[in-house]
Amino acid sequence: MPVYQYVVLNGKQPEEIIEVEQKASDTPLSEHPVTKEPIKRVPASPSLSLNHSTTSEKSSLSEENLDKHGFSLYHKDQSDGSYRKQSGAGPGSIQP
Repeated sequence: MPVYQYVVLNGKQPEEIIEVEQKASDTPLSEHPVTKEPIKRVPASPSLSLNHSTTSEKSSLSEENLDKHGFSLYHKDQSDGSYRKQSGAGPGSIQP
């Protein structure tokens, strides 16, 4: 599920930004899930590691950093379509 960013519309500076995991088909939230203050969804750029990505973006998606934060990294095996673990504590392979 995608993570959306919302700004809290309470007039305070600096603005408070919250992130909410929602289905793409869900209606955008209009109030903070905890404080009930009004909020508005704001555009956010995705974090993708591409050829033109900055060094900090690439390092945040490195095998070492993903493993440190409890994620597993898999690469697709083109011969059979399965995914082989490169790092992390997950299963050694995943069959589609």
